[in-house]
Order: sequence, then C-alpha cells, then structure tokens
Amino acid sequence: MADTLMVQRLRRLPLFTRLSDVELGDLAERIRLKPFKRTEVIFRKDDPGTHLYLVLEGAVKISLPGEFGQEALVAIMRPGEFFGELALFDRAPRSASAVALEDTRAALLGADDLLAFLERHPTAVRVVLGAIARTVRRLSGRVEDLTFLDVPSRVAKYLLDLSHANEGETPLELSLTQDELAAFVGASRVSVNRVLGDLERRDIVGVHRRRIAIRDPDRLAKEVRF
Repeated sequence: MADTLMVQRLRRLPLFTRLSDVELGDLAERIRLKPFKRTEVIFRKDDPGTHLYLVLEGAVKISLPGEFGQEALVAIMRPGEFFGELALFDRAPRSASAVALEDTRAALLGADDLLAFLERHPTAVRVVLGAIARTVRRLSGRVEDLTFLDVPSRVAKYLLDLSHANEGETPLELSLTQDELAAFVGASRVSVNRVLGDLERRDIVGVHRRRIAIRDPDRLAKEVRF
C-alpha cells in the first residue's frame, strides 16, 4: 500500500488525528499491514507483547480463555480502535487473547516505535491513557452486570452497548454469534438462545447465522431491569 494511502488511513484513527502529514508519513514507514482471516488467532494469552494493533477493517474479539476450552469475551474492537497496548508498557505477556471475528486488516506498530512516538507526541499519550481507562471501566461494568443483572437483562444491555459502534445502520446489524454473546454475558448458549428467541418473536431483534439485527432499540432498552 502506498504511503499516501496509509497516511490517509492513519489520520482517521483518533490516536494519530492531530499529526502533520510529515509526522504521519514518518509513522507510516514504521507500520506493517497484516490481514487476518475470520477465526484466525492474532495472539494468545501469555504470548510476548511485541506490537500495537490498529483495526483498519473487520472486527477482533478480545477474550480470556478458560481451562476447559470456554472463554470470557472482554471486548470487540472495530475499525478505528486499537488493542494490545498494555503488554507494550510493562513488557509483560499478553493478558488476553485476540481473534479475528471476520476477515480483518490491521496495522501493526512495534513496541519501540510506539514508545518513541509517544515520547515525541505527548498529546497522543492522552489517547492511549483514555483507551486504558475505557478498558478498566468496561471490565468494572461487566463485573457489575454479572453481579446485579439477570441473563435477559445482560443480553439486552450488551446488544445495546455493541450497537453504539454501528449507529447509522437501519436496522442495526451486529456481527456476533450466539456463542460469542453467551461468552460475554456469562451464560450458557441455551439460555442466550432462549432470550434471543423471545426477543425475535416480539420483533425486537432479528437473529441470523452470524448476525443479530436490533429492530427496536427503545424496546430493547426496556428489557434491561436493574
């Protein structure tokens, strides 16, 4: 990919939006593009942390694997978002696994290049700290949901949270399987299937093979009972 096209893509990412063309050009020379097929493992928990990943196309799930093959879904990263920064700062192994939810293209920035970039551009540090803060808040919110909400409420709340990344589409289409939804809300697939079936019968959502369409966000919000 030509550097000019990479510069245009980088400018659309919040982390780099305030940089000049010269600075973006310098950064583009340090970035490596890599495609990932759907279900391809990007990195596993406990792998060495070597790169920051910036999602250009597609979607990536961040999860915590269990001892017997189960997983806890932590987040879904979409275009414009980045992940993998924590291990670069403390040089510790990866704290979670990352897998492509669909065909994905990412920009990879090495640890030394990222740290050098942040030293030269202090304003970008705020963006990174903001991302880390959102991660902590997201995990805190998930603990709260698992503690105080029943399964139907957790399903409805998570679908609404995901829909914010897809605003502007009618209906809101989420690239998500029932297994992945069950992993995030901490419930069995059977329980989640039962909840989605009820919501679909009432025309609140539409359930497809790998997608869930939110047909009535207002009614879905009323399904969250604290």
